[in-house]
Amino acid sequence: MNGLAKCAASLALAGAAVFTQTATAKVSNEEAAKLGIEGTELTPIGAIRAGNADGSIPAWEGGIKAPPAGYEEGKWYPDPYKDDQVLFTITAQNYQQYEDKLSAGTVAMLKKYPDSFKLNVYPSRRSASYPQWLYDNSIWNATNTDWCNPPPGGPNTAQRCVTRENYRPGVFFPIPKDGGEAMYNHTFYFFGKWFTSVAYGFNAFPDGTYAEHIKRERWLQLMYLNDAERPKGEMFDRLGGAAWCFSQEDLAPPRTAGTMFSGCNYFQSVDFDAYLYVPGQRRVRKAPEIGFYDSPGTGSDGLRTADARNLFAQTGGEEWYDWSAPVRKEMYIPYNSYKLAQPEYDFKDIVRKGHINADLKRYELHRVWVIEGKLKGGFRHLGPHRLVYVDEDSWAGALADMYDAQGNLWRVSEAYLLNYYNVPMVHWWGDDHSDLISGRHAGVNGYFNHGAKLGTFPPDYSPTGKPDADLMTPAGLRKYGVR
Repeated sequence: MNGLAKCAASLALAGAAVFTQTATAKVSNEEAAKLGIEGTELTPIGAIRAGNADGSIPAWEGGIKAPPAGYEEGKWYPDPYKDDQVLFTITAQNYQQYEDKLSAGTVAMLKKYPDSFKLNVYPSRRSASYPQWLYDNSIWNATNTDWCNPPPGGPNTAQRCVTRENYRPGVFFPIPKDGGEAMYNHTFYFFGKWFTSVAYGFNAFPDGTYAEHIKRERWLQLMYLNDAERPKGEMFDRLGGAAWCFSQEDLAPPRTAGTMFSGCNYFQSVDFDAYLYVPGQRRVRKAPEIGFYDSPGTGSDGLRTADARNLFAQTGGEEWYDWSAPVRKEMYIPYNSYKLAQPEYDFKDIVRKGHINADLKRYELHRVWVIEGKLKGGFRHLGPHRLVYVDEDSWAGALADMYDAQGNLWRVSEAYLLNYYNVPMVHWWGDDHSDLISGRHAGVNGYFNHGAKLGTFPPDYSPTGKPDADLMTPAGLRKYGVR
């Protein structure tokens, strides 16, 4: 039985039935007692605290608790594990020995690029850590956070609306009962209260050449803000309150420079209420296609769908997919990707034919939540079947596989996770979406290395990096438009 078949079998056994609307998402006090800062079965956000049987996955002991020596606020992230050595390398020639811990997409990439794609496996470091308030609130949420009852729309909105008054800034459902709750945790995982960045992405051709794009991003994660920090106004208060708001501005290539969009989604609707500023027209229009399911991801040249950002986060006003019950599984995933994040590397070092440079990637054995989605009847999507592999220590996606309408594995995604230890939090430093058919691949504007040549730095998670909330509104887009 190959890796995909084994994964499918485990999913079928653990959750053959897809999720249905549950009466409540809250767990009992007895279940919630498993969560804790120390000495409990589960970590505050629901990961298994203990290591695995053979010790190849260590116990979680709080992750990185302070930045390593040499770190300066606002500067590059030194690698706290730079002295670690490769334990072994998984290649096209030996992958069968490890296939039970590999995704179908990883196996497909090994087969397609046998001379260049490989997994350098390092010691597993459970580096994930978060602010104390997030831990405390996540534990509180376990027995309090619930879905809206009744839901605001039809049957496909049942797990798309949370009662905000019964939620505190943290993981919504640290002990998920079904795929809907697990996907909500993944969609809204914590990557800072806010940040501003200039970031770089690429679209690579089959021969390994590539085109770059540069964007300025501004994020406000309002679901993690306290009342004093939350902006006021109709844009932020309606539909139960904004959950997060996001603005993106094209800086390059020149043909798109000046184009900007912004918008928010809400506690009562995951649909992205987006607006677009078109510099040639000097006007703002509503843009429902931005961030909507399989519309092309911004700057991706059609190589990534909008919902593939952050590896299949939920989007749209209703749920198009039936999600399997999440299954915990030990897998080799990209992790602690500090080597890839060093300023001496540019896209000429990173981008290769079919995938990014395997010598700059670090893989570790971690437990992940495997969540499988299949398109519901009556809906259409370029990828009607997908799997997402979510790190149990952070709820961030590490791997994803997308299948086409014929059932063929089509696109394979990786996110290069690391702990931004000055916050602290786990998020990706760049990603890669590989098309197995065309041989092309693309990275979201999440790389900051190239900016070292231009004097810019990694994302600004400091108070000075808090974007102007007005920019998230249509009026703000008009004010900020410069061309």
